[in-house]
Amino acid sequence: MKITSAGIEFLEFNEFKNFAVDYDLLGSVSLSEPVVDKNGNILIKEKVAIKENILKKLEGLEGNYIPSFKLAMSKDLMKMLRQVLSKAILSRIDDRSNEFIFHLYEQNAERMASLKGIIQNSFYSKTLALSFFRILLTHKEFFNHLADFGLLSLGSVIQKQYGFKMVNRFSFLAGLCADIAVSKEGLYRQSFFGSSLTSAVNLSIEIARKLNLPEEVISAINNHGNSNFEIPGVSPANVNVEELRKHQLNQDLLLGSGMEDDKSDDEEEAGEYADNTAEVTLDALKIARYIIENLKTNTDKEHVSEKLLVMFTYNAEKGLFRKDLADPMIDRFKEFDHAIKRIRTIAEIENKCKFQTSAWAYPKPKSSQIVCRDRNYQCPWIVNGWDLRIISPQDPFGYIGAALDVGTYPKCALEEELHEKIKYTES
Repeated sequence: MKITSAGIEFLEFNEFKNFAVDYDLLGSVSLSEPVVDKNGNILIKEKVAIKENILKKLEGLEGNYIPSFKLAMSKDLMKMLRQVLSKAILSRIDDRSNEFIFHLYEQNAERMASLKGIIQNSFYSKTLALSFFRILLTHKEFFNHLADFGLLSLGSVIQKQYGFKMVNRFSFLAGLCADIAVSKEGLYRQSFFGSSLTSAVNLSIEIARKLNLPEEVISAINNHGNSNFEIPGVSPANVNVEELRKHQLNQDLLLGSGMEDDKSDDEEEAGEYADNTAEVTLDALKIARYIIENLKTNTDKEHVSEKLLVMFTYNAEKGLFRKDLADPMIDRFKEFDHAIKRIRTIAEIENKCKFQTSAWAYPKPKSSQIVCRDRNYQCPWIVNGWDLRIISPQDPFGYIGAALDVGTYPKCALEEELHEKIKYTES
């Protein structure tokens, strides 16, 4: 089977037959070019519905014709592709090894009823459907990564109702396509932030434009790395854009599609660029990027959801994520209520710092002390004579550009409030 810019082509009869039968396409698909014998005589005309009798005819004549079966992109074939893609993506939720995504979706039936429709309708064009069908067939593990990214992005907006058109679809597409350029040699398994993310995103944007993605989606992909996302102690991927550009999958995607995409009602309904939708899509993608990059670096598989959720909650309270997106997402994880209350209390107290970011509870998440990270000895809240010596660096998991280095730090009077409030939340 070959996925081309024009459709799907089979070079073996049995492969073509199995595809038509397995996907229940008999009577609903046709060929875009005729099947001819070795003398150039037409055996099966183009645009004739492929039925069982035609398959039997071809089977009986096998060896007497040129085995080239090019499927015309009909509505039935598009429907099948969308169903196959949707099923493959939804299977990522049911995969219990995909713990965080499983938890994110498992107890949200009231919002999940429309999930299948959102995903299927996201592949609204022939170009999109064919491109991702190609990735599913030839790069399955990479497809799973893109699917997970899309589900994380969608997962941060589907928890509540927004009155903005296409916000669910666009959030899903932004996650699905943000890493589309980094399949080469498993590059997507490495960490992306800073300049490495910027370089990769530039090529993803080129591909996104070839896929004719909406401007709200392209804008989110283009800007989601601007929040100084960083994972301390982790080296980002080394991205060579020109080498990536030469990768065969990227070459195919950058060719775009030679076919005309039918305008759907959904596309017309999307209308002009919507600022509200673009803003939510961008913030959803920032959350998804944060989560997926931290999942890559986590080695504690047994407690991955709790650990990541605690740090995500902390950063949301510190203002790094939009709370109307983050809070409903956090609320999905009821079993971690105690840990979430504690980290919210810690962040709330740190936020009272007279110098904004200096107060630092230690050690997180079970903090019992607060120090002044920036050593602002002029601050009236400094507790003199009780400096704390840190002999090993703070575990940086889940932080964005912040870790407590080895050294001596003055204590902060906010520690008294910490002790009182932690006692209250745990009583």
